[in-house]
Amino acid sequence: MTLRRRLQFFIAIFAVTILGAAVWERLAYIKAREEISETIARDIRLDEVADQLSSALSISIFLSLTLLALGWIFLERWLLAPLDEMRTELRLVASGTINQVIEVANPPEIKLAAADAESMRQNLVAQIDIARAAWQGLEQNAPLVTSMRKALSQTLIDTSVAGLDIAGQTLPASGAIAGDWWDVIRTPQGYAVAIVDVTGHGPEAGVVGLQIKAIMTAALSAGFSPAAVMERVSAGLTDVDALLATAAILDIPNDESLPIKWVNAGHPAGYWIDSNYLITALNPTGPMLGGFGGDWISQEFFFAPDNRIVLASDGLIETQDDKGEEFGTQGLITSVVSGHQVESSSELTNLIVSAARQDSVTWHRDDVSVVVITRRLG
Repeated sequence: MTLRRRLQFFIAIFAVTILGAAVWERLAYIKAREEISETIARDIRLDEVADQLSSALSISIFLSLTLLALGWIFLERWLLAPLDEMRTELRLVASGTINQVIEVANPPEIKLAAADAESMRQNLVAQIDIARAAWQGLEQNAPLVTSMRKALSQTLIDTSVAGLDIAGQTLPASGAIAGDWWDVIRTPQGYAVAIVDVTGHGPEAGVVGLQIKAIMTAALSAGFSPAAVMERVSAGLTDVDALLATAAILDIPNDESLPIKWVNAGHPAGYWIDSNYLITALNPTGPMLGGFGGDWISQEFFFAPDNRIVLASDGLIETQDDKGEEFGTQGLITSVVSGHQVESSSELTNLIVSAARQDSVTWHRDDVSVVVITRRLG
């Protein structure tokens, strides 16, 4: 017997018991009234006392039934309905709809259980992606794929000593090699975060991505400004035909009193979220990278504690649902706002990817990259 049926059965028995007690009281009164004379009944004011008792019992019955009704509504809304919602979402995932996000608004206890289930789902999806990429990578020449993928992967640099929590994901459209990449690079003044999206995907885009990464890493490590780095990358792509790239670089000094320098070469806008959750777009400040030169303007803003920056490639922004509607900047901002209580950058990254992927029917059309940077309090 389900919990809902047991509760319904218990409430029904309780209600019948209360109503039975009321009927029994009335029958007992009638029987007592018949057994004594009317004169005696008047003398001891039996009618008045009985009426008072009857009124008190009626009020008690009404309050009991009201509490039962309210209790049932509370259980239905705050326990049974959320459980049904989570159960439906779990069934969808179990049936193969692995991009269905598992989330329940309330109560907190069930919300936490749903969050644990969602973490498990995200881990399963990640494992499926790894397996899928591995199988497709075998067709792309496994040794070369392994080397290129390792070279394009982010560097494991501990930024927590500077109060920074940086996390991201890059998901190839096909195989194991993406034209997208992101990385954290140590600079003389602190750290730089770079995100690059080469047009197309697969090995050809990956080779161009490696070339860009080599130039950017060397220039940023040597202390070149983000604008100067873009110029060097553009010059390095002079002999690369057909492929273009978008990129964004954030130069983050260790000193919190100094501003961040920001350059955007045709990349989708990033978003800076301050402690009051005011969202500011970090729009392009120059053209795409393609070997034809250009001017890139460096902009600055103060990245205070409890602030965040979110960067995402067009593969995520332009993914579409079955109605042809893009996830878009609105979907990205909505995901960021809904995750305002999420503490770690990694969790917010997972939330954004899950939200974009949930209804997408074009997910593997382009590489996807998402990066979240959080400056910790204290």
